[in-house]
Amino acid sequence: MSAQQINPDDALYVDMFIAKNSQTMTFIRSSYSAILGLAAGTLGLTNLSGFIFYFLGSAFLSVLIFVLKTKASPALYFRQPLDVFTEGVLGGLFSYILFWTLLYGIIHVYD
Repeated sequence: MSAQQINPDDALYVDMFIAKNSQTMTFIRSSYSAILGLAAGTLGLTNLSGFIFYFLGSAFLSVLIFVLKTKASPALYFRQPLDVFTEGVLGGLFSYILFWTLLYGIIHVYD
């Protein structure tokens, strides 16, 4: 009888926990995107400056998550370490644009 070999990489990830981490990351990004959109609309940012503001804010959030939540070891929480920087960025962009244009229209309508 031969012993069955277990690959250590197979036991490293649990799909349920990976999915939960991705879901949490998406929630954090969409909430933060709404806050960024409120700030951009209030500040009156337009055109390219508004998009630069979003991507700089998103990069800042990614660094915070990388340092504070994953403690510089994202491979323990995600299959791909770059998921900390890319997960939900484009999905959050839609929330950002919604709140950005809403607040800009409400505050700066008579400018």
